[in-house]
Amino acid sequence: MAEEGDSRKGTTDRHLVNALGDVGRAFFDFPSLSEVQRQAIPRIGEGEDLLVCAATATGKTEAVFAPLVWRVRRRGTGGGRRTLVIGVAPTRALVADLTARLEAPLARIAWRCGAQTSDFAGAESAPEVLITTPESLDSMLVRRFQREDGKVSGHLLSGVRAVFVDEAHCFDSTVRGDQLRFLLVRLRKLRESAREKGWCTESVMQLCAASATVDRPEDLATRLLGGGATSVTCAGRRPIEILNRTGGWLRLSEGMEPSTVAGRVPRTGSVEGVGRLLWAALESGECRKALVFVPSRRECDRMGKELRRWLGEQRAIWVESHHGSLSREHRQRAEEGFHKNRDAVMVATNTLEVGVDIGDVDVVGLVGAPPDTASLLQRIGRGGRRTGLTRLVPLARNSIEAAALGSQLANAAGGRLEAKHRFCRWDVFPQQVISYIRQNQGMGRSESALVDLAVGAWSGAGTSIIATAHVRGWRDSGQLVEQRGRLHLGSGWEKFSVQAASDYIVHSNIRSHGLGVAVRNALSGEVIGHVAGPPDGTGTLTIGGHQHRVVRSDAEIVVSPVTDESADEAEDTPRYGGRRRRVSEAFAAHVRSGCGLGPTQAPLVRTGSQTLWFHFGGEVYEMALRQLLPGFLDRSIIAGMALSVLPGFDSTTLESIKAAAVERFVGGEGLRLLEDEGLGRFAEELPEAGLEALLAELKMSSKFLTWASTREVAAASPVDEWPSLRHLLDGDWVL
Repeated sequence: MAEEGDSRKGTTDRHLVNALGDVGRAFFDFPSLSEVQRQAIPRIGEGEDLLVCAATATGKTEAVFAPLVWRVRRRGTGGGRRTLVIGVAPTRALVADLTARLEAPLARIAWRCGAQTSDFAGAESAPEVLITTPESLDSMLVRRFQREDGKVSGHLLSGVRAVFVDEAHCFDSTVRGDQLRFLLVRLRKLRESAREKGWCTESVMQLCAASATVDRPEDLATRLLGGGATSVTCAGRRPIEILNRTGGWLRLSEGMEPSTVAGRVPRTGSVEGVGRLLWAALESGECRKALVFVPSRRECDRMGKELRRWLGEQRAIWVESHHGSLSREHRQRAEEGFHKNRDAVMVATNTLEVGVDIGDVDVVGLVGAPPDTASLLQRIGRGGRRTGLTRLVPLARNSIEAAALGSQLANAAGGRLEAKHRFCRWDVFPQQVISYIRQNQGMGRSESALVDLAVGAWSGAGTSIIATAHVRGWRDSGQLVEQRGRLHLGSGWEKFSVQAASDYIVHSNIRSHGLGVAVRNALSGEVIGHVAGPPDGTGTLTIGGHQHRVVRSDAEIVVSPVTDESADEAEDTPRYGGRRRRVSEAFAAHVRSGCGLGPTQAPLVRTGSQTLWFHFGGEVYEMALRQLLPGFLDRSIIAGMALSVLPGFDSTTLESIKAAAVERFVGGEGLRLLEDEGLGRFAEELPEAGLEALLAELKMSSKFLTWASTREVAAASPVDEWPSLRHLLDGDWVL
């Protein structure tokens, strides 16, 4: 945008908006821009691939979309109606939300905005801006060819000039993130092929993204958007106040000790206790709306029902539940209800952790500790957008959660995030090979084309060698078959063929336990949600925060609503699929920090006749320790944090662990060790070389050995000398 004649430093908000012409006036109808908009608009307008990082509610979406659209229009659209800009969001709910936000400003410049997911079919009309998920983008690359007289004449996405990735942190160090990286490479290749065939006049494509919570944004920018991408970060955090144990608001300062914050976190083990603390927050100040995060879907169901009853005794408050196993219609009604009701409480799992617009949130409740500081920041970032002050009710059910919350809140106040280990997710490669071969309309792909695809996504020195080993391993095992120098899907992968596979099977990397059994309202016929099975021994079922009477239970569960007045207190929440999240090294480290221990302290304590070792290494390291030191370790006392040790265990024991033994352990456990890394659903398709490459990327052996060699194991001392550790064992916590 340099041709507008203003230096960046001297450019006023008005000049920036005017430089964007009618696009600027369509997107910005307020007197001033935010700092992130001032910094991002010129750089994106000049064509940079950019990751934009700033706090929630600072206008990041407009900061990226306005200059992207301006630049596409300025360079010419190529004539006719075609999709020119793609937006990628991590969830279908966010796709719908982002589409709704962009429709009005885009309509002012006579552009259309559509959504393409399993819920929406916006691609049919080829809108200028199309919002989608990675899975639907994958599907479109394979399926959306255009034909004339039976011959391929183009592709829906051949005219795409720019891509915007929303909530980029959701794609950081995940299988869906690496899938998206592959998809962007494939989109570039499609554009290059389209230019050669005359479907478009140029292949240049600009990539931008936005996020609120990212560790080392420059690393994520280059990983997700490509080697030339950079980032812009606007510092600034809303002040955080927590409702402490005495019922008053405590403002967190940057230098507060984690153990001090942990001691102020309220403790409650009952819904009534949650209700009392939430009511105290709603009564103080101008708090009318609360968003309460809970750790599980069953807790969400139960908490919604019981909070509605308890808070309803205080005043008329709308209360609803929101989680991923509820139907889309139920979730949308809950979002709309929270938005329009003046006094409202929403109980949710992490489904509302990222930016679905539910309106102003005055106070955020946290029941239990989230996995890490980034997740905590995303949750509490939903509140205080109107006032500029984040008010939080942290609720610990035990001393472990109090310690973890204390550490995470201290990190949040100080602007510190856990470092993420970014690595090549080879468990994504099988799915991308299958999809990329299908995209070529029965023509197959050469070995070099498949290897080049991996190199385009991961530019590391060894990528070509590892990818070649993958491809040849699949060819030797029959997953791929070679015909005239081209590789096609073989008998081992017939289930992924065009004829046999659904879009979900081929294009999704998300591990799923299936939808489960449908729960249907007998009166309306509407599906409320899906469960793994009904509760045992009860004639009622509470789902979505509402109790229902079970009419029948066979292929589906048919229920009739019970009024709130006649609902009883039975524990009748359903069962859901999924496995328990193991205690990670990062979470255990938060507990250690919240107990006032240093980063390498791993004390031995005596309690009764036992000696306990508080290693705080997480469950994966605990698994390794138990196998590598069978003569010294007895049983787990606190999963991932404390073990009972046998006589002879002392500070020298860890020195006996040999690197070769660790390598054998890691190699032997294989996929079991990788479960906590969020393995893709195609991980089982990895050849031996792929599994070895994935384990090598994670550096599990060297990280474990470094961790073990730096533990400070002092001589055993009585547990009373470690009050915070005693409280972990007995469930108590004192100021």
